Amino acid sequence: VAASQTSPAVASHVPFADLCSTLERIQRSRGRAEKIKHFQEFLDSWRKFHDALHKNQKDVTDSFYPAMRLILPQLERERMAYGIKETMLAKLYIELLNLPREGKDALKLLNYRTPTGTRGDTGDFAMIAYFVLKPRCLQKGSLTIQQVNDILDSVASNNSAKKKNLVKKSLLQFIAQSSALEQKWLIRMILKDLKLGVSQQVVFSLFHDDAAELYSVTTDMEKVCRQLHDPSVGLSDISITLFSAFRPMLAAIADIRHVERDMKHQSFYIETKLDGERMQMHRDGDVYKFFSRNGYDYTDQFGDSSQQGSLTPFIHGAFQTNTQNCILDGEMMAYDPNTQSFMQKGNKFDIKRMVEDSDLQTCYCVFDVLMVNNKKLGHETLRKRYEILSGIFTPIPGRIEIVQKTQAHTKKEVIDALNEAIDKREEGIMIKYPLSIYKPGKRGEGWLKIKPEYVNGLMDELDILIVGGYWGKGLRGGMMSHFLCAVAEKPPTGEKPSVFHTVCRVGSGYTMKELYDLGLKLANHWKPFNRKAPPSSILCGTEKPEVYIEPCSSVIVQIKAAEIVPSDMYKTDCTLRFPRIEKIREDKEWHECMTLDELEQLRGKASGKLASRHLHVDDDDDEPQEKKRKAAVPKLKKAVGIIEHFKAPNLSNINKVSNIFEDVEFCVMNGIEGHSKPDLENRIAEFGGYIVQNPGPDTACIIAGSENIRVRNIISSNKHDVVKPDWLLECFKTKSCVPWQPRFMIHMCPSTKQHFALEYDCYGDSYFVDTDLNQLREVFSVIKHSNEQTPEEMASAIADLEYRYSWDSSPLSMFRHHTVYLDLYAVINDLSTKIEGARLATKALELRFHGAKVVSCLAEGVSHVIVGEDHSHVADFKAFRRTLKRKFKILQEAWVTDSIDRCELQEENQYLI
Repeated sequence: VAASQTSPAVASHVPFADLCSTLERIQRSRGRAEKIKHFQEFLDSWRKFHDALHKNQKDVTDSFYPAMRLILPQLERERMAYGIKETMLAKLYIELLNLPREGKDALKLLNYRTPTGTRGDTGDFAMIAYFVLKPRCLQKGSLTIQQVNDILDSVASNNSAKKKNLVKKSLLQFIAQSSALEQKWLIRMILKDLKLGVSQQVVFSLFHDDAAELYSVTTDMEKVCRQLHDPSVGLSDISITLFSAFRPMLAAIADIRHVERDMKHQSFYIETKLDGERMQMHRDGDVYKFFSRNGYDYTDQFGDSSQQGSLTPFIHGAFQTNTQNCILDGEMMAYDPNTQSFMQKGNKFDIKRMVEDSDLQTCYCVFDVLMVNNKKLGHETLRKRYEILSGIFTPIPGRIEIVQKTQAHTKKEVIDALNEAIDKREEGIMIKYPLSIYKPGKRGEGWLKIKPEYVNGLMDELDILIVGGYWGKGLRGGMMSHFLCAVAEKPPTGEKPSVFHTVCRVGSGYTMKELYDLGLKLANHWKPFNRKAPPSSILCGTEKPEVYIEPCSSVIVQIKAAEIVPSDMYKTDCTLRFPRIEKIREDKEWHECMTLDELEQLRGKASGKLASRHLHVDDDDDEPQEKKRKAAVPKLKKAVGIIEHFKAPNLSNINKVSNIFEDVEFCVMNGIEGHSKPDLENRIAEFGGYIVQNPGPDTACIIAGSENIRVRNIISSNKHDVVKPDWLLECFKTKSCVPWQPRFMIHMCPSTKQHFALEYDCYGDSYFVDTDLNQLREVFSVIKHSNEQTPEEMASAIADLEYRYSWDSSPLSMFRHHTVYLDLYAVINDLSTKIEGARLATKALELRFHGAKVVSCLAEGVSHVIVGEDHSHVADFKAFRRTLKRKFKILQEAWVTDSIDRCELQEENQYLI
């Protein structure tokens, strides 16, 4: 052990340049196999060097972790929380390299998303920085992987501590000792997007077979790398453990039409889908820990013991005396004790930062238990876990509750529950299979969710006008990827609207083709947005576009969203939650968009919720109503016997022409035009194959020209491959057994699917075989079809995860919308505090200089109260705040100082008093 502590880590020997050249090769490789090869070579050489370095040592803690955290930076949370985006990096590089502010290179960095018409790297900040840095940097750097990690850790900790000068110092150290290529990859690590074309699941699987599973129950990459260093040694027990964050089980989007089938035609549970923050609670005696869905630790907020926090002191006594420890999964909600109801997340509060004097209180709504008294329950059925959960604690209304569930059997009960959720302005419902087990990090697997926005026809949609745009990055580089939308001020009768109020920013819901077509339509009309002289026809809040378009040259888009919520970022003082573009309204003129009055009516209609219509039992059936109303045609009676197409064919007169299908068993369900079922069976026999009428364990594949009920049942059993007759025709034509390709497959059993995943991408394009024009057309048609089919399923996840807001306000107007009261007016007459009063008076001048309205009287309308070192009046401010309709925030003086120093408004919650 002592020897292992003194031995240097592998990371202190491996040059960062070696990792960067590996990442460069992976990114440039086209095929998946080649990408995997480059990663495997780097990993193998690391392990080989590790074994030589730590030979005959025991309990070695050194591992692949220093490299893995750089390869998968998006999975490192607290350790790599830089809080740095492209704009801040651009400003740092301009300062550190002493670039002229209006020079060509500085403008390239600052305007990295604006197309230049020269190089195809528009929107890729790391590539643009690479070309700016190349003539100014070393040809090859001297830093090791360990030194780079140390620099990144320093950047993260200093950024968190708001020590901007130390952040600059760390980056300057890196610039001085590294090449432009190394800095390109460092930037991607800081931005947490390496663009390798290889998923984290693939990286984990190459590292170790158990890596993905261990990460899902620990969310600790260092532990994964340390425990699974030897690829030949697996873990016997991989399960959720106390005080270790795990990735929660998630629900898939349900199709109401198939809900009974998905629940295996058995009874199931229906629960309310809560609109809060997914949170897991780990408890051992008086010690508590809380982790979010992404593994962030929120224990400081909710309380690590019964003595502190916004939740723990209120629920500690609820646990049964015989419950020593437990792990619970649930939703953290904001509860209003006055109305005795839960608040929706779209309202203006943050459950993870609720202040002590808030009118709302924190409530933990529990819907699962994963461990109790050291007994792990992940492999117990949901029904059993529910039984155990009811005996762990006594619910306290508004503090800790068990999510109520009802047992159901039919689709009608699901529809009724969804309609009830709509009436109650709830987010939706959950459907859970009672015999499901808990699978960390998995989606679906017996858990389904239904929101009104997933169901066609239930949502009020808004026709609003595009008035602004934002340049895209990555795959959307060089085109507008997000749009600022607005509603019209109602004009005098007979006139067209001339003034528009911004309401939301939207950047999802469209296919890439739709985005490209929309870009072409508007390309010639975009104009640079001047913050100092904005267009008079477009009224903005704090959210400003990069470019704008005159309303008369624009188009209306139909937007679907979950609800209308308050927001001071837009001129309407509200915005849309989870907006996405449904379609371009080619049938409407620009002046026919929604008006302010119509928006207000919709906002008041259902407390802002845009789902107010009910779903009816017949609305989602597969067949049109007209077909159902037709009178049933009486069937002719036939003699009892075997249905004609189920009879085995008479193959006694068949002459063999080839043995390519010798000893291969086929089951032909139906044929296609020009090639009937009997014709195909005869040809199979000619080529040496066997024919059966019902598939069994020896059946090689099932041939189906169309999907009838029988074929669908076989597909749902997931035991057989179902293949199009086209494959047989190809075999007959070439007189050879043609290998299966995705275009031939109707359904694949798990083993075939696994094989295909190694050979083809998700669109059926081979990683290894050269393509031709026809195959390329087929691949493109599948891509188009896929994009047209999935927006409903993907929209919510995309909308939640996409990059939304970019703060780039002019420093001289950063406080423009703030009305500020400083504590100096309360303390200026006190001789002992005149120095502090003078300092705050200076702050008042600085606030005014940067756009704030500074008042000398504390009254309704004040947005912020700034307090110096003397906190003696804070209690009085809080007491006065309770009497106001619009609550002001009480902030430390440092908020003003830091905002001015950094030339942008800082996050207020860090400075709350």
